[in-house]
Amino acid sequence: MRTWRTPTAGSLVGVSLLLFAVGVWSGSFRVTAEAAGHTSAIMISALRTAPAALVLLILLPILGARLPRGRRMWFWAFVTSMLMVVLFLEGLSEGTARAGAANASVLANTTPFFVLILGWIFLKTKTNWLGIVGLLTGFAGVVLMVSSQLGGGRDTGDFVLGMVLALLGAAGWGIGTLIMKWLIEQDPKIDLVGFTAAQFLIGAVVLLALAFGIDGASGTDWGSGELWISLAYLAFLASALATLAFFGALRRMDATIASAFLFLVPAGAILIEIGFGNAPDAVVLIGMVFAIAGVALVNFAPSLLGGNSREPDSAPA
Repeated sequence: MRTWRTPTAGSLVGVSLLLFAVGVWSGSFRVTAEAAGHTSAIMISALRTAPAALVLLILLPILGARLPRGRRMWFWAFVTSMLMVVLFLEGLSEGTARAGAANASVLANTTPFFVLILGWIFLKTKTNWLGIVGLLTGFAGVVLMVSSQLGGGRDTGDFVLGMVLALLGAAGWGIGTLIMKWLIEQDPKIDLVGFTAAQFLIGAVVLLALAFGIDGASGTDWGSGELWISLAYLAFLASALATLAFFGALRRMDATIASAFLFLVPAGAILIEIGFGNAPDAVVLIGMVFAIAGVALVNFAPSLLGGNSREPDSAPA
């Protein structure tokens, strides 16, 4: 008979931090969709990354963290920033603007599929039958989501491009996750907060250069209060504070339990869309459920079948 253990203060704080992060990330898709009415997707990515980088830099001495040292670590900060900041955030913004917040929220969290496939191909990572079932379930869900929304008066090309870019963003986060796991194995004492600040700093420089180089300043409604409120939410809450909250939760609780909360992000985003009157059709909703269930199976297959728990692979928003 299992005995009941009273939750510790640390675990309660961890759960509170996780719920804060999940709530913020769930709302970020609707906020991104609102911002897209006033500027381009790439400008959204740039203007949410730059303030987040500034906040993280200011917090480094407060948190006792520091930026990476040495050319090698800055090289890997650059590589992972291109994948986990530039590609991921741009895929998320473009996916939301072109394919809708609900679709983007699900596709952005398919990262474990890419981690499983790429880890198996390049790192010879072992998988099991449950992980394969999860991969097939999730793939079926994504196919159902996409195929059931083609046509019907929408711009099919723009919609498909948005879905593809959202998936590419998830792939970027997945590849970056594998690199980060490898770096942590090489140096277990790596300062993750400082490394994250470096990633956002590099990503901000690249995205600002691309945004103003491609779109310039004329394509943005700089006087829109709704735009600046949206950007404040995305930069300070979703990119900076929610990320730090998630790191704080990981210090207080098991990584597998923490990763379970991330599956609430697309579910929360879908509920928010329903609240705004953008409820997916029944077939689309079934596809989303299959996709989320597939991600869950892939993420927890090792622990469910007696393997070791692992770091969360799902991507934040």
